[in-house]
Amino acid sequence: MKETANVIKTTGKIAVLEILKRPECDGCGICAFREGKSKVKVKALNTACAKAGDTVIVKAEKDHRAFASFIVYIVPVLLAGIGVLIGWFALASELWAAMLCLAGFILGFVLVVIADRLAAKSRGFGMEVVEIINTTKEEEKENGERT
Repeated sequence: MKETANVIKTTGKIAVLEILKRPECDGCGICAFREGKSKVKVKALNTACAKAGDTVIVKAEKDHRAFASFIVYIVPVLLAGIGVLIGWFALASELWAAMLCLAGFILGFVLVVIADRLAAKSRGFGMEVVEIINTTKEEEKENGERT
């Protein structure tokens, strides 16, 4: 998906963008427009070095929400199951099985949160600023004064 957006602010390699909803947006779902809202703010990897006020083209990767949901639920449940098995068979105790189950479940969620934050920093939340269409008014004035 490619869409035009306005840059609200930038921080390092990440840009905060505002995307206006169009009729085609109802069938897509990548930007996650809320019910009744006509615009959404998203974070994107700023490879085009856009600045606040620029109008840009943002490219979104394939929607990975189903896979992400699978990971969010499977990792904690898998680690909880491993905790139960270790507690039950290795330590031969129901109490240890319950405690290790809970510990595995919590560890699974912590790992998912850490992985999410690392992925968000490195990939810009699945969106990327690929082209600057219009620059800010200040840059246009500076460029006009130089010539």
